[in-house]
Amino acid sequence: MQGPQPPVKIIYTRGNRTETLASLATLRKILGRFLAHRVFYEISSRSKRGHEFFSAKNVFVVGRIEVTNYEHLKILLFDAHHQAHSIEILNPQTMRIYDETPGRGFAVSFISENDESETRCYIRDEGEDDDTIKERAELDAITLPQLFEYLHEITNVESAPRARSR
Repeated sequence: MQGPQPPVKIIYTRGNRTETLASLATLRKILGRFLAHRVFYEISSRSKRGHEFFSAKNVFVVGRIEVTNYEHLKILLFDAHHQAHSIEILNPQTMRIYDETPGRGFAVSFISENDESETRCYIRDEGEDDDTIKERAELDAITLPQLFEYLHEITNVESAPRARSR
């Protein structure tokens, strides 16, 4: 059971417009652009007083994306080459979409803030990965009937009539 949709504000840098997130399907579609792509990410947090700051940066290939809204909005991006590595974003209040410069990578940032701190997760597309990740992502999207049909086709080989030799 999904909870009420949180009011996530989306800011588009191209056209300088702002709107509220329509649905989780919209969010999945936006983030789907990162699937099977190398991404650079930076997660940072800053105290509102400006005394404490931390930042973590890395690059990985996105193998799977999960977006859920049970008790709170949760976004998970999983590393295709390392199962234990993922990015988890909880209850973002704002999502900024950077797509104004053609030829440069698509990017988004999620921002959460409270009275004491601001946390930001910036994710930038660095280009497609090899075809094996794409194939794995496509296989995840196949339905069960399609899978059974495919398995039937590759295991049910029709034998061609053979010529008799004397």
